[in-house]
Amino acid sequence: MDGIFLYGMLCHSPLLTVVTGGEPLRLTPARLPDHAVHWTRGDNIPLLIEAPGEVTDGLLLEMPSDEAMSRLEYYQNSFDALPAEVDVETDAGPARARLYRGRGGEELAGDRWDLAEWVARWGELTLVTVQEIMDDMEVRPASEVARRFGPMRARGQARLNARQVAPSTLRRTARPEDVDLRRRSLVYSNFFSVEEYDFSHATFAGGRSREMNRTAFISADAVTVLPYDPVRDRVLLVEQFRAGPFARGDTQPWMLEAIAGRIDGGETPQEAARRESLEEAGLELGALHLVSQYYPTPGAKTEYLFGYIGVADLPDGSARLGGLPSEDEDIRSHVISFDRALELVESGEINVGPLILLILHLERKRDALRAG
Repeated sequence: MDGIFLYGMLCHSPLLTVVTGGEPLRLTPARLPDHAVHWTRGDNIPLLIEAPGEVTDGLLLEMPSDEAMSRLEYYQNSFDALPAEVDVETDAGPARARLYRGRGGEELAGDRWDLAEWVARWGELTLVTVQEIMDDMEVRPASEVARRFGPMRARGQARLNARQVAPSTLRRTARPEDVDLRRRSLVYSNFFSVEEYDFSHATFAGGRSREMNRTAFISADAVTVLPYDPVRDRVLLVEQFRAGPFARGDTQPWMLEAIAGRIDGGETPQEAARRESLEEAGLELGALHLVSQYYPTPGAKTEYLFGYIGVADLPDGSARLGGLPSEDEDIRSHVISFDRALELVESGEINVGPLILLILHLERKRDALRAG
């Protein structure tokens, strides 16, 4: 065996570095005859299929260290890729190589794969997502990664969103060296994850804190949207059972809320707001007005919310049952007057922070929205 034939995403050197752990690699341009790489229909990953007469360009990776090979196999096994042996061509002559390919065939093939297009659209998100996969290699079986890839990619999108520079006109302007991370460990991982950290940080007095231990609940960024009909002066609320109040021991775990949901990987907050409105309430939104973006509970949770007022048409009969059966959602919507919504805030029946924030903001902006 002369090496590993790499194609598709692993020809992107930053991703290959993350997967193999950063050790120096010996790579040679190579060509695989009678094969072509396509986009997988409905997804952003490459699909290698047999294609007589065509040639797939890639890289021949000379057999790396045992550690790098173990990491590469873990990555491939995470996506249930199958190993195969093939003959490839290099400038130095033919070579025998191993490659890994997905289980799908021509029936899943979309357009021809384009690495530059993939890097521009999906490269950064894939890097941060795969970094999480590889960081947790010792504690997460490869067989678990594929079924958890959606939440992991959503968390990766949150990390990309977090890179946006936020104002610091009053608070401290942070520098990379201000926090010294000594240890990070994964405590739990499923739809959400829990991580534990040992670190110290710069203090306001000019010194450093002692090393401390903290636990964080890791989730994707999310959107909340309050549909508002400025003509009828109505809002739409959704009602559903919530595990958080139930776990707290609340005798009333059915909550009145704004439409809400996570921002999927590769999705903008605005796209998520419109998608969630369709899923939860069957509602097409008009203009979206950003209210605020914020951490609701920064002491222990990474959740970051984008809150919107969404202009909507809410005639009589707009309330309905909704939610995705695939996500076990059981949602009932209510269309009520804005004054009634304020009464529910004042009585405490609405007791969910993001909805309260949106209603109070709408109280300030209501006249302007009604005036058009």
